[in-house]
Amino acid sequence: MSLAHAAEDITIASSRQLTISAMILIGITLAVMTGFAFWSWRRRQGLAVRRRQAETALRASEDRLRQVSSQLPVALFEYVAGPVPEFRSISEGVARLLPCTAAEVLADPQAFFGGIHAGDLAGLVWRHAATPPAREFEWVGRSLLAAEHPRWLQIRATTEFTAGGERAIHGVMLDVTALKQAQHDLERSRLELRRLASHREASIEQERARLAREFHDELGQVLTSARMHLQLLERSLPADSSTPRDAARNIEAMIAEAYRSVKAIASDLRPAALNLGLTAAVEWVAARVLGPAAIRYKVSFTPAADRLDDDYGIALFRVVQESLNNIVRHAMAHNVHITLGYQDAAMHLLVEDDGKGFDAAGVDHATHFGLLGISERVTALGGTLEIDSSPGAGTRLSVTLPQVPLKAPTADRSPSPP
Repeated sequence: MSLAHAAEDITIASSRQLTISAMILIGITLAVMTGFAFWSWRRRQGLAVRRRQAETALRASEDRLRQVSSQLPVALFEYVAGPVPEFRSISEGVARLLPCTAAEVLADPQAFFGGIHAGDLAGLVWRHAATPPAREFEWVGRSLLAAEHPRWLQIRATTEFTAGGERAIHGVMLDVTALKQAQHDLERSRLELRRLASHREASIEQERARLAREFHDELGQVLTSARMHLQLLERSLPADSSTPRDAARNIEAMIAEAYRSVKAIASDLRPAALNLGLTAAVEWVAARVLGPAAIRYKVSFTPAADRLDDDYGIALFRVVQESLNNIVRHAMAHNVHITLGYQDAAMHLLVEDDGKGFDAAGVDHATHFGLLGISERVTALGGTLEIDSSPGAGTRLSVTLPQVPLKAPTADRSPSPP
């Protein structure tokens, strides 16, 4: 065999081997591509199944949320206050709160606002595009769903801006009728308690006046009669009987002390100075309470103080009396100024001291009944009480009684000069 022939055989063999290798490589490539395509198809199928399952679960969750929200007395909504105001969404629960359905509100926003009492619409400022936006707001008003018994609604909402620059209101509306009824019942209960307290205080003052009269008149007469009889008995005693006369003088001293005690008790129950007017009564109690404590005081009262109705006069006197007692017991003050002014049919009482003061915000009325009693007296008369005090800065007690009636001025019956 020649060398050329051998080379040709080698070339043919190599060519066949390369063809087989190429075919094998092509087969492997096709197999890999087929496997990858099958894997990709199966993956897409799995993703599609999971996507359908997720969509089904999401729709089921939305349906459950819609069913739950439709059963609750709550309405969730999104309102856009743009050039054309509209509700973008609102839950079915609105039908339980307003005389309209969600579909009617979505079709016409006025269906929503028309179901609210006309007197309460002014509070829904966010429904107008021209209204300055507020980040958060709250509204309480009445619904027209039940004409016999008005239902109270509350809306809590927040403001956001859409990509187009429109103002979007996201809020929740709920029924607070039970809460409003409880609040109304609480206010009525408080009013009844204040009326009861006012009636009680009036009854106490009447009883004090009655007891003061009985102490002063009945017991005073008894003591006066006892002193007269003792003086008669002392005159009938022999001149040289020193022991009986000493005993009679001791008894007379005890009667005098008992008479002073009766007068003091009667004054505590109802000062006789009240019969002369509020100004005289306050000056009397200031001298009696602050005088022994060496506290200087000044009383500046308007002439209208002596024309106050008895209920107002007694209440203001008791307020001053309790205030002065508190000053003596706790304030360690050196000066007190009591002022009563009358302006625009309102009476203004001011009691100021330069004592050590206290934390007015931290007062526990459960243990400080004096301030609580003052507050109840003022509230019962429709007034307001303010206490301005801080440690080391003294105390300023201010009472304002609006629309205080005054008695007609007493005519001067003194004889005219000749």
